[in-house]
Amino acid sequence: MSMEAYEAANKLAHKAYRAAMNRGEYPYLKALDDFLPYEKTAGERYIGIVEIPLYFIVGTKTAGRQNSFAKNFMPLLNPDTEFAYKWANLQDAQLEEGIRDPIVVYEYMHRFYVMEGNKRVSVLKSLNAVTISAKVTRIIPKKTDEPLNKIYYEFMDFYDDTRLYDIWFSQEGSFKKLKKYYGYEPGQRWTEESRMSLHSEFLNFRKEYKAKGGDKLNITTGDAFLAYIDIFPAWELMTADSDTVRENLTKMWDEFLTISQNKAMKILLEPQQKEKPASGLTVLKNKLLIDTKKKLKIAFIYENSVANSAWNYAHEMGRMHLEQVFGEKVQTAVYEHAEYTDNSEDIIDLAIQDGNKIIFTVAAQLTNASAKAAVKHPEIKILNCSTNSKYRAIRTYYCRIYESKFLLGIIAGALSETNDIGYMADAPIFSAITNANAFALGAQMVNPRIHVHLRWSSVKDEAKKVFPDSVHLISEKDWINPKNPTRKYGLYRRNADGSVDNIAAAMCHWGKLYELVIRSIMENTWKVDVEKNKNRALNYWWGISAGVLEVVCSQKLPDGTKMLVDMLTENIRSRIFNPFECTWTAQDGTVINEAGNHLEPEDIFKMNYLAENIIGGIPALDELQERVQEFVRLQGGFE
Repeated sequence: MSMEAYEAANKLAHKAYRAAMNRGEYPYLKALDDFLPYEKTAGERYIGIVEIPLYFIVGTKTAGRQNSFAKNFMPLLNPDTEFAYKWANLQDAQLEEGIRDPIVVYEYMHRFYVMEGNKRVSVLKSLNAVTISAKVTRIIPKKTDEPLNKIYYEFMDFYDDTRLYDIWFSQEGSFKKLKKYYGYEPGQRWTEESRMSLHSEFLNFRKEYKAKGGDKLNITTGDAFLAYIDIFPAWELMTADSDTVRENLTKMWDEFLTISQNKAMKILLEPQQKEKPASGLTVLKNKLLIDTKKKLKIAFIYENSVANSAWNYAHEMGRMHLEQVFGEKVQTAVYEHAEYTDNSEDIIDLAIQDGNKIIFTVAAQLTNASAKAAVKHPEIKILNCSTNSKYRAIRTYYCRIYESKFLLGIIAGALSETNDIGYMADAPIFSAITNANAFALGAQMVNPRIHVHLRWSSVKDEAKKVFPDSVHLISEKDWINPKNPTRKYGLYRRNADGSVDNIAAAMCHWGKLYELVIRSIMENTWKVDVEKNKNRALNYWWGISAGVLEVVCSQKLPDGTKMLVDMLTENIRSRIFNPFECTWTAQDGTVINEAGNHLEPEDIFKMNYLAENIIGGIPALDELQERVQEFVRLQGGFE
């Protein structure tokens, strides 16, 4: 029986050998000593006797026995050799009483290389075992700025806390995120219960994920596991049956495909236009289909109340616009107080139970809850108002506010008498940094001597929010809180007597944006975006050209300045001009762009540096108010 097992393993070895040769790859086990010069390491550390995952054992320490095995660790030597006889006897021993003696391995960059025990590894791999006992010595790489090196150093911290080798990620910050999910801070030692819980949950997940073909995706099992527990709680894996896990994996599969893309998010700068119908009959048919359908039920979910929030009030005007435009064809509903850390998932579920087929969640803090609901209910269209989502199950949307901020900068630069103007930003997320840069470039275009003093309303230190006395013109939020109105919005001038003169403001026409989205669903162009962007998370980032954004100016604005703003507005609308296509430099002296060139939307979207004429900086995460920090983590790329 044991020689039959050897012959079966030998066939697998030769199959792997031929496949490697056909791909032009080395067909034997890798030898660590062949590619790791000692001078590239930072020393060694004996870890002890550990149960290590067999799937992370990839080669041998030295070149001695490497040619006896194919890349998959199956034996290559003929069945009539002494090697085959020993292999077969070892398998008999494993089946009868188990292999008890630990092998000896070296670990480098989270992969294991065998010093003693190659046949034991081969036998256990042939039996589809999961782990093996090993004496582990870690070879520590020198610290560098390479992403893989940074991930490995994060893993070493994770291992010190958990003593687990099973999980590996391909993205920085993932080990920290996993610790946080289980309620542990960096450097905090895990309890044995937590450690075993994670180990069991991960292995349960891995079994079903691999059976479904997860190993063929361009992500690690750890990446997939982290995405899975974002949607379906990890503790459910402890008791869920295989059918439930497989069903959840099917729902999540598109998200795994999205994660595996190098550029997961696709920014759509313009609404999808409906193609002209072939005939008048088609128009009549479409009209009849729309007119005879039941009312389209649409929900708007707000993090807090409409009455106490300028942001929510602006979107509430957008909801009312939908009712005015579509009349009896739609029915809208409002759900308030979907706090991020409390009941957001319950409120979204309630909106679904109430029969709403389209849901707008109007806060970036609701992104995760929106994605969870969308994965569980693929028949519901869920959109989240935010700027940086990784989920394919939902669509995100926002206005290209930087276009209007550039125009406000033009006005401020033209009107400034001191060459100092102020800009009050909210939280340092990607789009907010982009907006500040656009404002500074607009001001610089009309006044090369201008300086923009940048402040952040979300920092803890009140002193850091104060503008110098030389600043008379200030750009602040463009939305007014209906319950606490103030003149300090948009671009305004502060006078010596404390009064304020409003000069201009940027307006996001959320109603127009919502109208365009609903029309795309009614006219079936919603599906075109998906067909054109397979396995991508979609973000609608529309601006002046789509009619969802404009700058409203005071009648006191000088005619010449108003003409300049109108001309630039039309050039932006027709896509002739983009605010970032000029020559400009960052604070550190890096030339960001040369005149005539253009930045890709992703480069504009994710700016994390400031223009050279900005005085101020981007605050660190711990400088921000507690309520803002989680929001910035979601949207700003701090982790």
